[in-house]
Amino acid sequence: MDVGLFFLMQRDDAWDERQVYDSALAQMLEAEGLGYESVWIAEHHFNDYGLCPAPPVLASYVAARTTTLRLGMGVSLLPLHHPVDLAEQLATLDVVSGGRLDVGVGRGGTLQDYQTFQSDRGDSRARVEEGIALMRECWRGAPFDFRGRFHSAERLHVRPRPVQQPHPPLFVATNSEDSVLSAARLGLPTMTSFFVPMAEVQRRHGVYRETAHAAGRSKDEIADLEGRSWLMRAVHIAPDRESALRAAEPPWMSYQWKMSRLRSDSSGGSVPDSFDRSMMKLRAFEEYVKEGWIIAGTPDEVRDRLERDLDAAGYRRLLLVMALPGLDTPLALRSMRLFAEHVAPLMR
Repeated sequence: MDVGLFFLMQRDDAWDERQVYDSALAQMLEAEGLGYESVWIAEHHFNDYGLCPAPPVLASYVAARTTTLRLGMGVSLLPLHHPVDLAEQLATLDVVSGGRLDVGVGRGGTLQDYQTFQSDRGDSRARVEEGIALMRECWRGAPFDFRGRFHSAERLHVRPRPVQQPHPPLFVATNSEDSVLSAARLGLPTMTSFFVPMAEVQRRHGVYRETAHAAGRSKDEIADLEGRSWLMRAVHIAPDRESALRAAEPPWMSYQWKMSRLRSDSSGGSVPDSFDRSMMKLRAFEEYVKEGWIIAGTPDEVRDRLERDLDAAGYRRLLLVMALPGLDTPLALRSMRLFAEHVAPLMR
């Protein structure tokens, strides 16, 4: 089983911006030695919900300090970029990292993001799909012409060519059912966010299969795509359950508070029409734990819950959110080590 770590780079009110980077980098650079397969960095702009507007820059630093760890874009907000510019940046990162890049793409972002980068949020789905097609052409390493709704090119020859061929692995963020349908039509594996309830994850898994089959893909192709998809879960592990819950509650509730503000209509948040708005409402911490939004406890308790979730939805790749905002770095590193030493070796 591949296990990666996901970094929102979110700032707790008690931390300054440098502390967020210092803590995240300490965890990223520890990951390789503990056996984690990858680290993924989220792209956000203009607010402390996420403090990394340029994941390729941060990933380049991590690449230079590691040898086998894969670097994931989690995700690149494609509608906010020119696809050719993003393709060039990512190809360069793939070259300097020795072919260790994974590329997640999505269409999140606030209304301010879209206004600032002069992109129409109403066209975001079409921009993602066209952008993926254009980036794939860029990565072929040969001159090409392109005619799209938003972009065009004549005899364009993009350099450098990525190390990984035909291109770095692509994934689609599936925070909504519309994204699931798009990923299935495009024939790309998915990245399911940790705030999507497991019952909905299971239902969408069936929707993905049906849509991919309707698009002409064989059972073997669909099984391969599902096998490369990621299930994301928020996790904190401690030697005893009480310590785990006590450490996880403040940063988890800080995250939920920021999410409720970012996703609100008044702030121009990025909730699509198909998003379940009940998921934005603040709840008691005990309710989040009971429903599995965050999995906190001993190694045995966390392993049991993760195995149930993975089995229920049929996933074989797991992305863990351990870098909760404001969580002391030693506690985050302890959680990482406990997972690596006492959970991962025993998972089915």
